[in-house]
Amino acid sequence: MTDPLGTAGPTAPIPRPTVIADEFLRGLRIAAMSVTSVVLIFIHLPVALQFTDAYRWPAADLGALVAMLAVVAVAAVFVALDRPWSWLRWVLLAVVFVACVGGTVAVEPEYLIDTPHWSWEMFGWFAVLLLLDLRLRWFFGALLGQYAVTAALILGQDAAHAPMLVEFGVTGLLAGAWQSTVALFSIALRRSAEVALRTAVEEEQLRTFERVAEQLHRDRQARYADLAVTTAPLLAGLASGQLNPADSGVQRACSVEASRMRRLFAESDDVADPLEHEIHACVDVAERRGTAVQMSTRGSLPALPLPVRRALTEPVIAALAGARSAARVTVTGQTSAALEQGVGMQDSVTLSVVTDGAQDGAVEVPEGEQILPGAGGGIGRAGGRVRVSRLRSGDRLWVEVTWQAQPAQPIRTVRAMDDRTNRQRTVRV
Repeated sequence: MTDPLGTAGPTAPIPRPTVIADEFLRGLRIAAMSVTSVVLIFIHLPVALQFTDAYRWPAADLGALVAMLAVVAVAAVFVALDRPWSWLRWVLLAVVFVACVGGTVAVEPEYLIDTPHWSWEMFGWFAVLLLLDLRLRWFFGALLGQYAVTAALILGQDAAHAPMLVEFGVTGLLAGAWQSTVALFSIALRRSAEVALRTAVEEEQLRTFERVAEQLHRDRQARYADLAVTTAPLLAGLASGQLNPADSGVQRACSVEASRMRRLFAESDDVADPLEHEIHACVDVAERRGTAVQMSTRGSLPALPLPVRRALTEPVIAALAGARSAARVTVTGQTSAALEQGVGMQDSVTLSVVTDGAQDGAVEVPEGEQILPGAGGGIGRAGGRVRVSRLRSGDRLWVEVTWQAQPAQPIRTVRAMDDRTNRQRTVRV
């Protein structure tokens, strides 16, 4: 996209609104972390410590408890740091799954569907926590898989009977319903947040495009207003017959205005080097008139704002309009990269134009110097000095346009005596 202000450099990026989806997901992870921690620590931890005698191998019960507490600790660190789970989610979920299987295998058969067998109900809460940011099928797949393994282990027990299986189904349905409700609610909120994010981004982009379009429109109006001062009277004179198209002076004036219009169109193009692109546009007009133009570029051209580029190309347009048959344009640039090697004193650009036909009454190129203020009102890299000089030698005309960036004058402070108070005070000069 072209910079509407005409400065060289990248266009400012579109400001991105607050990432609503990420904020929602962070809040959901904190909520799921809190629920999982409360259920494990305040509900199942006392049960695990109280009913160790309900296990054939009490170490399996305590091991499952320690493993789940470790998973909670690791998950809490990731949630506090707002780090994504990545592949770690599957490792943590596998640890919880193994702990649940171990508890189911170690519990006494008569306690399979009783309070001491707490670990199998805990898996669903970990699934909610670790699979919150994935599609819903991952959660239900993990939950149903764990239920299937637990049911298979219960059926493998000698004490398994129909009432036990019914009780297992009812208990699993109740626990899974709570966990599934939390998972569904979380995923619904996440999808709503993603929709809100897309809407906010689209609205922000639309507002940005509108602002850019308005700026471009104002900028083009200002440019066309500049052309109307010189182009409109020329066209009006040609239309009314006051100006003769066969007159050489009128032809040169038309060439100047055509070059300015081509430069105007080139200023709107998105190119790597705007100055060189605009000079090529001016050269193209001269070549269409039959002038053979040789153009060369030396050095590196610094980034120049639109006013500086116009001040540099205006004398070139006038000189090319007065050329009879041949012209040579040389562009020489020096940037800050060369300054570090001690090549020069400051950024500069020089345009040299040599044409023939100096004795044909060609368009005059005014000499002089002008100071272009920078963006802050002072002289700096955005402004500087543009100096135009010319030299005639027989049939040849040589025009040189030089821009030099000059640093702003530093503000100094001095101590001066105040006659009224007879005290020294600081004065900025």
